[in-house]
Amino acid sequence: MDVSYLYGTTGRDSIDRRKRREKRENKIQELAKNVSALRNTKGGCVLIHLAGLARGDVFTGAFDEFADVKLNNLIQDGSLFSDVYRKERLSRHPHLQDFHDFLCLYVGASSTVTTSNFKTKIALDDCIIEPSSETLRNFLKKRRQFTETFHGLPGIKCAADLEHVHESRSIEIKGHFVSKESDEEIASSLLKNYKLAEYITAFSKLEGGGSYLYGVNEIPCTKYSYASKILRPDPVVVRNQDYLRKTLEEKIRDAVLVCDFDGNILTDATVAKVHFIPSTSDHVIKDSGQPVIIHVSVRSVNGIVFYDKQGPLAYTYDTAHGLVTKISIKEWMRMFLQTIE
Repeated sequence: MDVSYLYGTTGRDSIDRRKRREKRENKIQELAKNVSALRNTKGGCVLIHLAGLARGDVFTGAFDEFADVKLNNLIQDGSLFSDVYRKERLSRHPHLQDFHDFLCLYVGASSTVTTSNFKTKIALDDCIIEPSSETLRNFLKKRRQFTETFHGLPGIKCAADLEHVHESRSIEIKGHFVSKESDEEIASSLLKNYKLAEYITAFSKLEGGGSYLYGVNEIPCTKYSYASKILRPDPVVVRNQDYLRKTLEEKIRDAVLVCDFDGNILTDATVAKVHFIPSTSDHVIKDSGQPVIIHVSVRSVNGIVFYDKQGPLAYTYDTAHGLVTKISIKEWMRMFLQTIE
């Protein structure tokens, strides 16, 4: 782990911030994977090379700032941070003083499966978040039986009808800020840049599902004596609605993983349908396409939906072969629902 990405640099920052952010994110996921594997086995040690650390520098607080929140989130059995983790410089050992740039992270075993990323979300009224292990475990244990219907928007026939719609736990509104995109680029962007798959997983846990609207902005409302907001359509120009509908629905199916409460993968399950709410716009060039609001309607699911085909990320360590291996979704479900003693 290069200290320039971990600590930053003094003076003029020569490292591209986006590159540094991506590098840090990759490293934290790598660390979480290894810690998950050790927690799910019998514990152990992660040896971290702080490449570039000066011999006289005894400060390791940047690593603590980088790692501790994620490490704490990997404690999913109610243990204290201090009971699970211990860190020390390798050079503290009398015969290893030349290894000044190595840090040992000792990891204790867990009494339940440790998941580095659940790859699913739950809905609050204002946003979606990753559930705690206890929240997700309770959701799965209840095995709720929803009426698996797709969410609707009664009375919405055109974009102007959205004036009185507002965001809630079952409705997400996204503005459209990029023009001159192809239908293929619009479909890809919704999943890559606008967290569509994540919202689908959250809405699927609600009775009645939810709706994701793309092409609507919230703007300041000036009719009151205080600051409020109203919706303003900012339509997407779609060249071929049938193509975009088919393409986006296929991309959603390719992105999400749908399982029943026993961890069986439901390969033919459809959790989202794409509709178009017609709009008008003075800025649309004639014959360039139809201005619309994209409406992705999500149904509730008797099971669980993940926004990654891999499903939840939990690992074990094969001591015989020195390999970190992913736990299958069915085995993860069994382990995750075991009672913690």
